[in-house]
Amino acid sequence: MFTGPASVRSHHRCHRPIRILLTALLLAAGAGSIRAQQVSGTIAGQVVDSRGNPVHVLVKLVSMGEVLVGEVYTDSTGAFTFSDLQAGLYYVDVQADGYEPARRKAQVDARSSIQSQVNFALEPLPTGPRAPAQIIPGSPGSYKVDASHPQRSFDAKALREFEKGNRKKVDGDLDSAVAHYERALLSEPDFYPALNNLGAIYEGRKDYQRAEAAFLKSIAYSPEDGEAYINLGHVFYEEGQYPKAITRLNEGIKRSPDSAVAYFLLGSACLKSGELDRAESNLKQAARLDPAGMASAHLQLANVYLKKGERDAAGLQLQSYLDARPSDPQAPAIKRTLASIRAHPSN
Repeated sequence: MFTGPASVRSHHRCHRPIRILLTALLLAAGAGSIRAQQVSGTIAGQVVDSRGNPVHVLVKLVSMGEVLVGEVYTDSTGAFTFSDLQAGLYYVDVQADGYEPARRKAQVDARSSIQSQVNFALEPLPTGPRAPAQIIPGSPGSYKVDASHPQRSFDAKALREFEKGNRKKVDGDLDSAVAHYERALLSEPDFYPALNNLGAIYEGRKDYQRAEAAFLKSIAYSPEDGEAYINLGHVFYEEGQYPKAITRLNEGIKRSPDSAVAYFLLGSACLKSGELDRAESNLKQAARLDPAGMASAHLQLANVYLKKGERDAAGLQLQSYLDARPSDPQAPAIKRTLASIRAHPSN
């Protein structure tokens, strides 16, 4: 029997400010357990202006469904690096004052350790009477600016504290990050990116009461941002409140229909609630949206089929997982479990 999602962390080596990241799932096999390994890959590059001069700017890495994986500042040469990445498709975003926003695709291949290189030559913004809408990092909305409904301007002091908090989070200094986010909220109580970041830190610390309060405030101030609903759904999942988790995750999916993480969590919550058909459909959708990054959905689908008594189908899901993660150090234990299933197939 496989366990549900392990603690979904709010940060990875790149320390993402808001997004949720799946950690390994566990499979009980005899007296041991199986942990799904993350494939390690690297995406690196350089940001320069149109004349070839390096630009010091915040670079963001997002995966399928606009899930923010990490953010780093370029160094004095304009270089940046994201490390310890799972296999899959990513997008690298650069938004700098005075330049056109830019996005590039990058692929991390599970079969190769070759570093993916992504370079930017930023183009200056065209001159004109209308200034661009302000971008607030840390939310899916940051990547989808509607010029007809620009985001409201936030106080400059709040923005400075928010960025300081992000840098401290990247450095792993979470106490200082919390302090900066709280100072940002003193200036702007409705600054929902800071609320969401706070909630992610509290969730990572298993302080679910504070995490819930922060995400609820974020939802109140930005009700169309699906991210906070998804994060709140995960809090309820961790607390064992599966009906509440399902409600919030459904609300998140309505607003972020391409979030593979949301479908994975929803499928896992339905599995815990005994809603096996819904669990199956949502886990399959997670795997469809992000085939490389959601290999763990196959382990959960194996759980679903084992509960249904469909051992052959469970075996197919385990094989799919092994195909996606052949270098998993626990693969021998998974293979033994698979062999046991094949030795006693469904009637």
